[in-house]
Amino acid sequence: MKNSLRLSHLATVAAGGVLTAAMLILYITQPPLLARLDLKVYDSLLPLRAAPSPSPVPAIIDLDEASLAQYGQWPWPRYLMADLLQILAEYEVAAIGLDIMLSEPDRSSPDHMRAYLKRDKSVSLDFVGLPPELYDYDRLLARTLKEIPAVLGAYASFAGSERISAVSDNPPPPSVSLIERELPGAVDYKPLMPSASNAVLPLPELRSAAPLGFVNVASDLDGIVRETPLVIRLNDRIYPSLALRSLMLGLNLSNITAQAGPYGLETIRIGRYAVPVSPQGAMRVPFLGPRRTYPYFSAGEILRRGVSPDHLRGRIVFVGTSAPGLLDIRATPLDQFYPGVEVHAAALDAMLTGNAIRIPPWTPALQVLGIALTGILSTVLFGFSRPRIYLPAVIALIAAAIIISRRLFSAGIFVSPLYFVLTAAMLGAFLLLLRFWQEEQQKLHLRGVFSRYVSPEVVKRITKTRGDLFAGEERDLSIMFTDIRGFTSISEKLSPQQIVALLNRYFTPMTALVLEHGGTMDKFIGDALMAFWNAPLEVAEHQIKAVETALLMQERLVLLNEDLRAEFGVDIRIGAGVHSGPAYVGNMGSRDMVNYTLIGDSVNLASRLEGLCPHYGVGAVVSADTMRACGDAFAFRYLDTIRVKGKIRPVPVYNPLRREEAARQREEMETWEETHACYRAGHFSRAAEMAEALRGQFPESKLYSLYAGRARELAANPPPDWDGVWIMAGK
Repeated sequence: MKNSLRLSHLATVAAGGVLTAAMLILYITQPPLLARLDLKVYDSLLPLRAAPSPSPVPAIIDLDEASLAQYGQWPWPRYLMADLLQILAEYEVAAIGLDIMLSEPDRSSPDHMRAYLKRDKSVSLDFVGLPPELYDYDRLLARTLKEIPAVLGAYASFAGSERISAVSDNPPPPSVSLIERELPGAVDYKPLMPSASNAVLPLPELRSAAPLGFVNVASDLDGIVRETPLVIRLNDRIYPSLALRSLMLGLNLSNITAQAGPYGLETIRIGRYAVPVSPQGAMRVPFLGPRRTYPYFSAGEILRRGVSPDHLRGRIVFVGTSAPGLLDIRATPLDQFYPGVEVHAAALDAMLTGNAIRIPPWTPALQVLGIALTGILSTVLFGFSRPRIYLPAVIALIAAAIIISRRLFSAGIFVSPLYFVLTAAMLGAFLLLLRFWQEEQQKLHLRGVFSRYVSPEVVKRITKTRGDLFAGEERDLSIMFTDIRGFTSISEKLSPQQIVALLNRYFTPMTALVLEHGGTMDKFIGDALMAFWNAPLEVAEHQIKAVETALLMQERLVLLNEDLRAEFGVDIRIGAGVHSGPAYVGNMGSRDMVNYTLIGDSVNLASRLEGLCPHYGVGAVVSADTMRACGDAFAFRYLDTIRVKGKIRPVPVYNPLRREEAARQREEMETWEETHACYRAGHFSRAAEMAEALRGQFPESKLYSLYAGRARELAANPPPDWDGVWIMAGK
């Protein structure tokens, strides 16, 4: 015994060591699947963070659908952009960031149109009365840019073979002044920064009038934007992002301070604002919510001066688009359709509020140490403790990792709990499986014995009921009985072997329908079938599933009869009764033999309803309780209000129909409702006439024949205290 226990402990320690080492290898190699999962962990923490409210500084000037509908498709003439920027300047905005590309000449300018017509059509065009400043819209925009606080958007390309716009072909744009501060052991961070040799730049005359800011954002493996580069290296010059350059312009600053450490960049400072960045100079953008976290103002409204200057005064605004057709839509952790222009607003907000998320350079060392400690602690707990505390131990370890990670995240530091959780979960799962293997073997043996006598669902229930196999409970159930009509006469035509074969052919698809719709088979009683729903397991909308099964049985029987006619020379018809109500369900019987079944008044009523099918000439009869629970899932034809044998309370009964079938029979059903209303009101002569008319139209309907005869009898001998309830003499 001691040797067995010692070996068990050694196996536990060995397994813990192997699994911990495997997890360390996985962390170091970062497989794509786990890397994506790690990103999702970050996304799940983001909305849980107690972040500050959005800064009142950022705002969006939206080239939205309404603006495009009013002023024409994009790109707009540059004079219109000049008007927009001029109005924003008049509204005293602090800075304007243009998240649009102005890299090609405006072809709608009169000078350009004149040149194109001369070249392509040999047509000389002149303009009379046109102010000189409107001959070239690009020059007009350049003059406007010189007078306002605006930043032009540029796009850096990092694909070596892609030639977008060779920077070397033009004079390089002015870069920002960079103040470098190095911590002890700092490395040269510039080679680590994203370096671009090609870029989409504004026209030379435009970029000579306003500073540049790059609009690039960084997508992760799953295509979701979680960070944006704040600085980009282009031809050995340092250029800021659009958000950073707009902040510099708003603060009237011309330089930034870069602080580097042993792993690369650590902080970028703009005046009094310090922004933590990755060693490559990228900032994690802590998105505060889905799109429109920041105020949007329609560009068309601005052009019409329909926005109060008070809404924009002192703000840093970004001009861009939320129109899907212009394809500037990004996926973020909190929104799959996030306008790209709002990414810059979110980045600016993080800089202003100090809300950026940091992944410190010492995070990998902390992760390795944490995985090792989690592995050791899990191994000790699972190797030298009793089985009953395994699950609490796993939960405690996982909860501790998640809580610590969440606390750090709230403080602005992201340390993923993923590998800690996986280490604890893997060790816990492995040792739980090992420890409970013998008990599982006993359960399998028990299931094997009982599966010879009862259904698989009942086996599961019995194995969960430890000890008392006769345990039961009262539950709300839907109960169904079915029966083959005229089975005695069918049996007289067939041999006993054929009868058994016929019943097998019939019961097989009907039983499958019950099980497919979450029902439990109770028993076969000759040619009858009994099933119920919502036990032993709870079944959502069990009333609907029971009625659906009854209708599908009738539909399946149409196809089945084709085979039965060919094999046995017979057609069969069935009736189904469904009632929903409380019943006692459990294992009942003797000590030597049990059956998982149910008992109660609801069972008796369901059986009585099935017996009413031939009386009314319908395939299924359901109670009012079932009808009400089904809501609008089906249409129901009101049949009668009856008092069945052995019952005092009258029971309204209905015939369920597919809604499309009821729609086809709308006029017939409306006439039937009027007929039955006369019958219930005691107008028996009128009811008899209307029922006779329906029988004339539908001679195959037993229901109309029944009511025509019943109404005539009642008209001849009116009952003194008629309440609309018909008393059924038999079962």
